[in-house]
Amino acid sequence: MASVVGYARLSTTDQDRGLTLEQQIQRLKEAGAGEVLVDIMSGTSEARPRYRELLKRVKAGDVSKVVATRWDRLTRGATETCRLVDVFTADGAPDLVLLDDPMDLSSIGGRLQLRLLGAVAQAEVERIRERAAAGKAHRKAKGLVDKAPFGMKQVAGKLQPDNDPEEAIFCFIAERRTVTRADLVLEMIDKLEENISFVAPWRYIGEKYGIWKDRVMIQRLLINPALRGAKVGKRCKNLSIATWADVEEGAGGTPLVDPERHQQLEARIRGAQARRSSPDKRRQHLLSGKVICNHCGRKMGRAMRPGRNAPGNPAYRCLNEDCNWRKPGVRRNSISESLVFTAVFQAMHDQADALAALEEKQAKQQDQAALDQPEVQKLQAKRQKYLKLMADGDAPELQGAVTSLDQQIAALMEAGMDWGKYGMPKLDRIRMEASQRVGLLDVLDKVKAGEIELGEEVVLTPPDPEHAVADWWRERGRSMAGMEWTEQQLQHAIYAQEPDGLREGGNPLKPEDYTWKENPWIQLIREIVQEIQVNERKVMSVKLNA
Repeated sequence: MASVVGYARLSTTDQDRGLTLEQQIQRLKEAGAGEVLVDIMSGTSEARPRYRELLKRVKAGDVSKVVATRWDRLTRGATETCRLVDVFTADGAPDLVLLDDPMDLSSIGGRLQLRLLGAVAQAEVERIRERAAAGKAHRKAKGLVDKAPFGMKQVAGKLQPDNDPEEAIFCFIAERRTVTRADLVLEMIDKLEENISFVAPWRYIGEKYGIWKDRVMIQRLLINPALRGAKVGKRCKNLSIATWADVEEGAGGTPLVDPERHQQLEARIRGAQARRSSPDKRRQHLLSGKVICNHCGRKMGRAMRPGRNAPGNPAYRCLNEDCNWRKPGVRRNSISESLVFTAVFQAMHDQADALAALEEKQAKQQDQAALDQPEVQKLQAKRQKYLKLMADGDAPELQGAVTSLDQQIAALMEAGMDWGKYGMPKLDRIRMEASQRVGLLDVLDKVKAGEIELGEEVVLTPPDPEHAVADWWRERGRSMAGMEWTEQQLQHAIYAQEPDGLREGGNPLKPEDYTWKENPWIQLIREIVQEIQVNERKVMSVKLNA
C-alpha cells in the first residue's frame, strides 16, 4: 500500500550548525509522514542504506509522497540530483515535498531550480574538502597530530574523551539525555566484548542510531591504542588491518577506556584474527564470487557454520543487510557448500553435450592455429608439390622426401601447441583419452555394483570417439555429484596438489623429492562455472560457460 515516507539525514558537520535529527523527524511527522527513514552519513554517498531503501520503494510504487526538510538532505551531488529529478518526474512517481525548498517539478523552471540546488550543494562539499585539506597540510607542517580518533579530542596537544554535552552527537529532548562521541565508542566496545566480531557494533549503531560507518573504520577505531591513553606515532597503511607502531603507553593523554580492559580486548581480537588468517583459511575457494543470492542479486560469502561438537561445516550466506529475505537474528539465506558442489557436478552431468561441444570447438581452433603457422604452411605447400610430381610419375624417388616433410610438420605442430606424447591433433587426442577414461569409469561402476570381481579379466569397450567426450562429462559429473563433499573431502579430491614428476636421483617414497602441480579440477571449475543462483537455501540454477 502506498504511504507517505519522510527522509532525514544528518552528518557530523550538520550537528554543529544546529540541524539536529530530532528537529527533522518532528517536522516530517507534522507534515504527514507516517514513517521516517534516517541516515547518519554524508550526502555525497549513494551507499546510504535507508536512502537506497527509499529509492527501492519509490520505484516499486509503494510510496505516494516523499517528504524531506531540504534537498541537500536527499543528496549533495549534481549527478545524483539529475537522476532523482528523472525519478520523481517519471509516470506514476510519488510527489516530492521539500519543507524549506518548495518547488514545482512539473514545470521546466522547477526542474532547473532543483538541478541548480544540486550543483550548489556539490560545490559546498568541494569547498569543505578543500579547507580540510589545507588545514591538514598546515597542521602537518607544524608537526602537530593530524586528527584525534572518533570519541577523542585534542586539548593542548593531548587527547582526552570527547564527552562534552554541549558537543553531543545526539540530543534526545524528550528523554532528557545526550549521546556524545565518547558514549558512542563505549557502547560499541560493550557490544564488541559480547561477541568478538566487528559486525556486532557496526549493526548496533546502525540500527539504534542510523549511523552506518565503514566496518574497517570501526575495526581500526575500537582497537586503537589511543583510546586507552597511549601515544601512537604511526599507523599501517593497509586499510584491511589495524596495526600501529611507536606506541607509548600512557603518554597520549586521558584514556577513554580503562587501559587494562582495552589491552585484554585487543589481545582477544588479535588472537581471533590470527586464527581466521591461518594458512588453511587463506585458501582461495573455487566458488567464491560465483554464488549469488537470488533475492537481492548480491554475492554470497563463505563462512564456517558453528558445530556443537565439531569445528563446523563450510557454507555460503548472504551478507547483504538490506536483503528482503533476511531478518537479523532470525534467518539468513544460506546454503551448505557440499550442496553447492553437488549442484555444480550435477550441472556438468546435465549439460554434458554442451561442455563436450565447447571442448571440441576449442580443440579444433587450436588445431587450426597450428596449421596456420607460416613454417607449417610452407612445408605443406612443398609436400603438395612433391605429391603432384609423384602422381604424374615424374619423380617416384621423392617418397623419402615426403616422409621427411611429414615428420617435420608433425614436429612443428606438436612443438607449437604442446600436444603431449601422442604427437597428434588435439581433437583426436582428447577423444581417444575420453574414450579410455569412460571405459575405466564403467569398469569401476561394475566393480562397485558387484558385477565384476577383483582379478577377473575384463575387456574394455570404449564408446564411439565422436561421443566419447560427452559421455566422459556425463559419467564424471554423475560420479562426482554422488560424493559427500565435506571440508576434508574437498581438500583431498580438489584442492590437494598432484605429483608432477620425480626429481632426478630422488627417492620415490619421499614426497619432498617430487615436483607438484595444481589439481586440474581447480582450473576446470574456475573456467566452466559462471554463476550459481541460491533461493531460500536451495540451489535454483547453475550457469556454466558452455
